[in-house]
Amino acid sequence: MTNGEVLEIAVECDGEAAEAVSELFNRFNGGGYLDDSEAGEASGGGAVIEATGFDDFGEPIEGEYRVVVRTYIKPGARGDEIRRKIEDGLWHLSQLYPIPDAKLRTVREEDWANAWKQFYKPMRIGRRIVLKPSWEEYVAQPDDIVVELDPGMAFGTGLHPSTRLCIAALEELVRPGDAVLDVGTGSGVLSVVAAKLGATHIVATDIDPTAVQVAAENVQVNGLAAADAPAHIEIRAGSIPAGTDGHFQVVVANILAEVLANLLDGTYGNVPLANPLAEGGRLIMAGIIEEKAYLVIDAGRRHGLALLDRKQESDWVALVMGREADA
Repeated sequence: MTNGEVLEIAVECDGEAAEAVSELFNRFNGGGYLDDSEAGEASGGGAVIEATGFDDFGEPIEGEYRVVVRTYIKPGARGDEIRRKIEDGLWHLSQLYPIPDAKLRTVREEDWANAWKQFYKPMRIGRRIVLKPSWEEYVAQPDDIVVELDPGMAFGTGLHPSTRLCIAALEELVRPGDAVLDVGTGSGVLSVVAAKLGATHIVATDIDPTAVQVAAENVQVNGLAAADAPAHIEIRAGSIPAGTDGHFQVVVANILAEVLANLLDGTYGNVPLANPLAEGGRLIMAGIIEEKAYLVIDAGRRHGLALLDRKQESDWVALVMGREADA
């Protein structure tokens, strides 16, 4: 590669694997594409996701649905190191997902900067929620709730079934005036959805500093950062906040089954995940492979929670639990 050129690494995969590949790219090549390094070395290109092949209702069209995750690396010694880490990470992910070999090519910087945006279109989830990239035009229907979201961000793009299942559950459960806790907020998409469904106080937490920054940006893009916004979204670094027992009508956590079970048990030294639930509250948990759902259900039952609803898409499950006395 020469100055003015970057290495593109592209992986075509399904929606489930796309989030994992995106996280990998952002972990080793994240921080935004900034031309502030010496000798043309890599400074972080993050991940961008292209998704095509949806019908007018946001459903994937069989035979046409396609997801490509890309990252861009500038030349230099650091760029070579990033490439090696990404290639090693992709090999490990291929043991879990049906991921083909990555495609590598050299492109001019000016060619890649905005071209990928043409592939990402508004996506309908549930009955009323529409995830829309900020640069796309969309004519909203009377009942639509439109959420602006940059698909280049690592977590919660809407492509993964777990995100869609959480949004569907929030649409059913959030009531005007509710307080909502979003644990592991990622892009902040679930907090924004909750606010637009009528929740007025939302606390969003994440242990990843990049996610905290990304969530704050999405809150601002959706007009929810102003002092006079109809909902207040408070973004915190961390996990389950202390001193909030019985405070939230809805708690949502889209993570992984093993992590959710440990959070319910308070294994990590955190406040147990069910503690913030208000009387009659509902706990939405996702990121759960079907065969591991029992881990989360059993952990919930150990702490007085009953299974109230179960949603499933492909092999992914979302569970809605509440206190047995309230069920």
